[in-house]
Amino acid sequence: MSRRSLNYCPSAGHWTLCAAAIVLALLVVPAIRAWELRSFDGRDHVSMNEVADFYGLAERPGNSPGAKTFSGNGRELTVATNSRQIVINGIAHWLAFPVEQADGKLFLCRLDLGKTLEPAFRPERVAGFPPATTVVLDAGHGGRDNGAHSQYQWEKNFALDVTRRIRNELQKAGVPVVLTRNSDSFVELADRAAVASRLKDAIFVSIHFNATDANRDANGFEIYCVTPRGAPSTAYEQLSERDMVGENGNEHDLHSFALANTIYHSMHGRMKMTDRGVKRARFAVLRQAGVPAVLIEGGFLTNPGDALKIASRPWRDDYAASIARGILEYRNLVAHRIPPRQVDDYRHGRGPAAPAAPAPVAGSPD
Repeated sequence: MSRRSLNYCPSAGHWTLCAAAIVLALLVVPAIRAWELRSFDGRDHVSMNEVADFYGLAERPGNSPGAKTFSGNGRELTVATNSRQIVINGIAHWLAFPVEQADGKLFLCRLDLGKTLEPAFRPERVAGFPPATTVVLDAGHGGRDNGAHSQYQWEKNFALDVTRRIRNELQKAGVPVVLTRNSDSFVELADRAAVASRLKDAIFVSIHFNATDANRDANGFEIYCVTPRGAPSTAYEQLSERDMVGENGNEHDLHSFALANTIYHSMHGRMKMTDRGVKRARFAVLRQAGVPAVLIEGGFLTNPGDALKIASRPWRDDYAASIARGILEYRNLVAHRIPPRQVDDYRHGRGPAAPAAPAPVAGSPD
């Protein structure tokens, strides 16, 4: 199916789909107090000033009208008009829709407030976390599917090596681990997700390495969780009919986001790599998984600097340890409502926070 815009098609079908998108936005994000709502392209947005006030943030001096940084209460947020990239607590995230500007104010889409900002700032208040007893580790590619290649090795081999190292770290901590493959074998994508779905009390972490033919300078980490229903994936700019379809993975999209964000902070707390952000996609293993699921891209095999690091066993040890540590932080979040450490906590040697008081909040301010 082509990615047909829901905003600019003049046919009657466009208006039907656009209305559906509005209704969906209201369904997936709980009511937001008595805040001012502003509509852009048929979607509700909230003022960044009100968002900042809600979280106890103050605007930093010297901000430009189109780009602002807010900080306070141990939180920090940087947004820019017409941009889908937002920096939350030192880590890049990708919004479903760009930040808008009107009357000298910046506005954030209501869906992004509920699906990205709130669970990033207060993951301990997300409701309904399923148990995270078992970790399913998925080494990307395998067998006849080699994946990408560097001058040192195929992606499938690096992915399996790192997966085994993560397994060893988790098993030291007493965590049950299941591998979707433990040899150079081919496993169908649906079968990979099904391993975790059958367990019910599991989380799913898929390990990959990136590549591009277009730009050999491209480098760094990125992590993916499933795209919320009613939003375009990070790689696309406009809504399509496909984006309105609910996926199996959407049952846990907030939990998957919390898992992705927690692991990603741990990765950047220890590793020096370019931050490409927490992103959204409808990859088969993410949309088909019936448990919280993420896919990690651990650097570019087509970038000489990244490829050299990935080929280093000590680097892979550190990389695997950073992912394992993030998984353990997520398990503490699920079991004890302990807010996960942020990138600055890791870099300054600060330990985990105390358990948070339970709060029946479904992922959005109310």
